Parts: sequence; C-alpha cells; structure tokens
Amino acid sequence: MLHRINRHPRSVRARRDRHRDPNRDPGRGDRLPREEATVTDSLLVMPSGGWTVKDLDALPESHHRHELTDGALTVSPSPSSLHQAVAARLLVRLEAIAPEPLVVTQAVEIRFGRQLTRIPDVLVVRSDNPGRHWFAPSEVLVVIEIESPGSHLEDRATKPALYARYAIPHYWRIELEPPLVSTYCIGHGDSYQMTGPDRCLSVTEPFDFNIAVADVLPPWAGRGGGPTVPEQGS
Repeated sequence: MLHRINRHPRSVRARRDRHRDPNRDPGRGDRLPREEATVTDSLLVMPSGGWTVKDLDALPESHHRHELTDGALTVSPSPSSLHQAVAARLLVRLEAIAPEPLVVTQAVEIRFGRQLTRIPDVLVVRSDNPGRHWFAPSEVLVVIEIESPGSHLEDRATKPALYARYAIPHYWRIELEPPLVSTYCIGHGDSYQMTGPDRCLSVTEPFDFNIAVADVLPPWAGRGGGPTVPEQGS
C-alpha cells in the first residue's frame, strides 16, 4: 500500500524531560540531581533569536538528545534499553552488508540548517568525513527511526515530511509492538512513497537488504516487570 507524505513538516513544540528522579534531595520537588541540573537548567533560557547549532555545540555532553525546530529546542531522554538494543542489532546487520564507501552509524545529528536538526536512531551515509558528529542532508542515504511510546506523530508525519523536504532518499520506520516496518522512498514531485507496514524489511536500494523485524529484537524482548525504584529514605 502506497501513501504520499508531503514535504512540509509540522512545527514541533519544545518540550522538557519532566521525569521524577528517585535520588533527588528532600524538599527539591522535581528538580534533577546536581550533576544533571547544570545542563538541564541552562536549556531553559532561550538565546536571543532562538537556539542554533552553535549553541548546541557549546552545551556540555549529556545523555539527553537535543534537537532544534525553527530555533525551538526539544530535549528528549535517552531511549529505552529495548529501543537501543534494536538500533544496535540493526546497525550490526547493516554494517555487515553495506558496500563501501557507505557508512552505517547510530544517533548522529543531521543539520538541515542553523536552527533545524534531528538525531535519527540509525543512519546510512556517504561522507568524506564520516567520523564527525553531524551530517548534512545531502550526505544521508537512509534514515531509520524506531518508534517509542509518544513518538508516533513525530515518526509518522513530522519526520518523513522533513526528510522528504530535504530529499533524503530513504526513510525506514520500525514499530516494536508488533514488530513491523514501513519504508519510504523519495519519488517524483514533492513527496515520499510509503510501503507497508510489513513484518519484513526488504529493499534493493541503496543496497539489497532483507530481514524480519523480529530478528533484530533481543532475546529478552517482551519480558515484563523490572526492579521497583525505592522510595526516598528507604
């Protein structure tokens, strides 16, 4: 089934990670611990004229993802263990088959302009300098996003519109529950052509690649439960 995705992205509102930290000091409410507060609090002050990639480069290293939309900053927490495991396992499979000089990498920034960036889960690029910390859209051949709870609108509408607008040839969107994949290929005119969702990723461009989405799930995927976070002072 083919769907047309327009190139013009919807605006994305900046949001702050509001998770409650179990190790916060008594009486501090929802403030982050001191080692994280410096980074997070600095993000609350928007520079005059909005955020730019130069401002991002000046930030301390953080496990959060920082993305720009028309100068507005989005701060997202690091993905879940399952999300990261799938990205890593897919990267290994792609690296094994991608021909030189293509490079497969993970969570590296794409800079569409001074005030517009995205950090995909996995990328396939052709670059003269693949070791740097960002790429231009013209260097990117494939963008892969793994859906997380709450990212459906971004992954299914905003991102494909943005990637098509900047003529990134291929966009693959992976769902985990159930394991499915939708592929988008740049076509004629101003839109992507979408195929799927399907249980198998089967493409011939930019190289032959065929894999069932279930095969990149880790063995422990689907196991519920986990440790309980202790209450403060217990």
